[in-house]
Amino acid sequence: MKETRRFAQRLAVSCILLLSAGMAFGQNDPGVRGGLSNTGGGLQQQGIPIPHPPLISANPTTGKPINDNELASFLEGIARAGQLESTCDDCADVTDGSAVNNLGELDSMFPQFHTNSNGLGARHNADQCFACHAQPTLGGSGGFLVPNPGDKIPQQAENPQFRLIPHRYGRQNVVPSFEHRFGPIREVRFKHKPDGTPDGGVHQLWTVRGSINDSTIPNCSLTQPDFEAEYKNGNLAFRIPLQMTGLGLLESIQDREILSQHDATASLRAPLGITGHPNRSGNDGTITRFGWKAQNKSITIFAGEAYNVEMGITNEAFPTATEEDPDCQGSSKPEPNDVVRTDSTEIKNQKFDNPLHILPDWQQFQMLMRFTDGPAPDPNPSESAKRGRTIFADIGCSLCHTPQMQTAPVMNSAVLQNRPVNSYTDLLVHHMGSKLADDISQGQAGPDEFRTTPLWGVGQRIFFLHDGRTSDLLQAIREHFSPASPNYPASEANGVVRKFNQLSPAEKQTILDFLRSL
Repeated sequence: MKETRRFAQRLAVSCILLLSAGMAFGQNDPGVRGGLSNTGGGLQQQGIPIPHPPLISANPTTGKPINDNELASFLEGIARAGQLESTCDDCADVTDGSAVNNLGELDSMFPQFHTNSNGLGARHNADQCFACHAQPTLGGSGGFLVPNPGDKIPQQAENPQFRLIPHRYGRQNVVPSFEHRFGPIREVRFKHKPDGTPDGGVHQLWTVRGSINDSTIPNCSLTQPDFEAEYKNGNLAFRIPLQMTGLGLLESIQDREILSQHDATASLRAPLGITGHPNRSGNDGTITRFGWKAQNKSITIFAGEAYNVEMGITNEAFPTATEEDPDCQGSSKPEPNDVVRTDSTEIKNQKFDNPLHILPDWQQFQMLMRFTDGPAPDPNPSESAKRGRTIFADIGCSLCHTPQMQTAPVMNSAVLQNRPVNSYTDLLVHHMGSKLADDISQGQAGPDEFRTTPLWGVGQRIFFLHDGRTSDLLQAIREHFSPASPNYPASEANGVVRKFNQLSPAEKQTILDFLRSL
């Protein structure tokens, strides 16, 4: 109760500050559209169903809906992404992959608290996919979850990295100071190695040391990196999770569509100093488009990497464990762990000739992403939001946040082909200057370059920018401005931000209202 009162007091102070800002400057972020829609087990215990990822709608161009096989894979993907991972092959609470409720999908509440899958790595950031993708629906961006799933009286939802994940099953992790109770879910990268050379890789937050549900790793003595020392030395770069909804649509956009949209705005971008360029695959040279720096080529690679990097689960795409300490891996845990199922029986729900059980979890996860629709905008935007859409384009915001692109004209999946994608991104990377630079290079995206973040769904996000530094859209816009410095060029957004700053308070408000309608 004390924590609840403190949060309420902090929230009240924040509201006062926001109102004060609105009185002083004449505009303010209206806040998360629909509120914090998915706060996990607390909602389920109150009888409110947890919303699933939205199934991709029928193709508006052809009228063709998703077919039966695609739908079955989509639904199976939800079940797989909702699984809570255990650390050994024989210590799950229930049979691997089996349903743990009468609906045949998730636990009796969310976040799930019974393990029905195996493979959690000795080092990891999360122990189930939806822990970091739950706002406002499963598959969304990072949000808050109840820290005591399974208890009769749920506690207030909070950042799952604050108590839920680090201490699950008695694990002995120390929560770093940058993971706040009501702050963003943060993944950590180190900018430099101890010898000063570039690092850039993810350093997982948690270890399995102390797990009380796995008798195979009693001698695990892994320690966490010294995050506090690295934080003090300015050596940490943070990333927050974005929604995985609509990613199949983004993948279905051809490179020629991306480049033609870019070429069409060249004369308008030049006076504003906006350039932008693709990040490209080092193998085939095609445009990569997933991740904060567009560093990943496909949602299949994205899924395999997420399973290994975020949960430590090895698979065909990433077959080597990020931590191979035998005392923390267990003697019977196979590596790679999550692979195409070849069992001859259904004892573990992995029989080879069962179409829904052949694919490993990470591949079913990418099938889920492929057929999840993009975030839906407000069906009844205000007149202010409608006006804001026009001003948004007039001042140049849409020169990077391209309102619409088209998927490939012919595809194997009829529901994906030749349909508009209203994602508000050019899928290119841009120089953002010293204020947003994270000193991490990935592929052809440099230390101050980021992919234009898709704005669909932004109205229901809690935190903004790559590190979650603000929950205020107005502040997020201002953070896009950055003059040239000795180490970085000026932000490509400077010209547009200047135009924004020249707007009247009422006009600025229309843009904020428009963004919250997406």
